[in-house]
Amino acid sequence: MADDVRGLAPSCMVETAEGPVAMHETPGKGFAVLTRLPSGKLGFRQLLKVTTTDAAPLVRVTLDTGHTALVARRHVFYRLGMEPVAAEQLVPGDRLETAFHYAEGYAPADPARAVRTSVAVTAVEPAGEGPVMTGTVRDTHALFLTAGVLCGE
Repeated sequence: MADDVRGLAPSCMVETAEGPVAMHETPGKGFAVLTRLPSGKLGFRQLLKVTTTDAAPLVRVTLDTGHTALVARRHVFYRLGMEPVAAEQLVPGDRLETAFHYAEGYAPADPARAVRTSVAVTAVEPAGEGPVMTGTVRDTHALFLTAGVLCGE
């Protein structure tokens, strides 16, 4: 087993042009996934060449939204400011890049509803070994999980 394996568990949900899709549904289909473009704007790019590694050390990343992501321990997430960090190096309180960006001065219609500009990690724990999937995201090499956070392909 390679120690530097990256990837998402087959059940991990990613944001696509068709809505949330589990990674195990992506091979051979060339899904358009939500990503951050080089301009900083959001857009869709093709997820291609999806492959599976049968056994990789896994971690479960829990977010303050209640979502969890089961990923290879070396899989890359992005802290605010686009700082790449391996999943196993995330710590509670780390704020992650999201698809949520608002113009300065934006106020939601419901003043009781907070404007969310990041998603925070609440826990990272070992999760044994299991299969992971990865591919190539054209142009950006990053995609958004349905949990709302940006991670590597």
